[in-house]
Amino acid sequence: MRKKRGLLVGFTATAAVLGAAVAFGASGPAGSTTLYKWVDADGVTHYSDQPAPGSKEIHVLGAQSYKSTAATPSSRSSAKPTTVQYTRLEITRPTEGETVFNPAGGHVEAAAAVEPPLAPGHQLWFVLDGTRLPDPAGPNLSMTLTVERGSHTVATLVTDPSGREVLGSAPLQFFIRAPSILTGPQGPALTHKKP
Repeated sequence: MRKKRGLLVGFTATAAVLGAAVAFGASGPAGSTTLYKWVDADGVTHYSDQPAPGSKEIHVLGAQSYKSTAATPSSRSSAKPTTVQYTRLEITRPTEGETVFNPAGGHVEAAAAVEPPLAPGHQLWFVLDGTRLPDPAGPNLSMTLTVERGSHTVATLVTDPSGREVLGSAPLQFFIRAPSILTGPQGPALTHKKP
């Protein structure tokens, strides 16, 4: 059983070492690869590209090797990325300090303006209370935010195709206020008629 084990290990080791020698292009004289072979105390045959005590040098002829050449730049990689100088990035909705009376379950429309228009591959993101939302704004640069009542901040940022932030707006603060029995609903759409 020990001989079979040694033979199997030796065969596997030979294949691995020869494969490594070919892959790494180890070569000796006249296109040969130099390997070292030895048998340990248990009768297991070993092969290596490094000499070991008691090893015998073996030359394997016809080993293949490959030397790569420097890659030539393609037209795609030599193209310079589009750089855009944005002159305006601001939140247009909600406005700074706005109080939104929100009986509709905490939904607020947010919108932004950017000039010039977003470059190809660039995306606009909303940042709510310091956390970037998981999805970018839609093509009309707006998004419905889901917020609880209280004070909130919103900002925007623009990323390039690699996801790197190229521009960000200052955050603005807005407030969500739910109508209550004490305050009642308010707004321009409601008119109070006096009896």
